[in-house]
Formats: sequence, structure tokens, C-alpha cells
Amino acid sequence: MTIDPNRCIANGKCTTVAPNIYVLDEETGIAVLENEEEATIEQLFAGARVCPTQAIIIEQFGRRVFPQILSPMFGEGRHEADRATDDAAGTARKQES
Repeated sequence: MTIDPNRCIANGKCTTVAPNIYVLDEETGIAVLENEEEATIEQLFAGARVCPTQAIIIEQFGRRVFPQILSPMFGEGRHEADRATDDAAGTARKQES
């Protein structure tokens, strides 16, 4: 489990759902895992689920478990995939003619 310091905005929701597990560092304001040995999997996931910026990343056996990485539905990634499909379809139509 890691907490991305670049994404953490010190919202503190993780500290509310899992007190004494997640705490905000007094100097940086970034969430840290204080009692990792005492934390249950439920507490770790509870903190990750309420994080508004998804700064808490849970991995198991080297694979990300939470938050799930999804392919883009909007934005540049989506349009590039559409263009590739359209280009392939256009090429196929030209070859048929």
C-alpha cells in the first residue's frame, strides 16, 4: 500500500474512517499509515475508497487492486482509439472498391 504525496490534498477522510491507522503528518499535511501492523484489510480499503483524489493505492502481488485503472471513456485516449478504428474502416472500404 502506498500513499501518493503528489495526489494527497490532506482532506482527512481516510483518518475519519480508519482512525489511528491513517493520520495526517503535522508538517506536510499528507496522509501516512501510522499503525500498519494493526490495520485490517477492511480499514485499508475504507481509507482508500473515501479518498477524493485516489491517493491511496493498494497493491497485491505487484498488481494494483485499488483504485482500478480504467481505459479512458473521454479525452484524448478515447478519440485516438476512435480515429484508429475509423482509419481501419476507411482503408477496408477503399480496398473493396
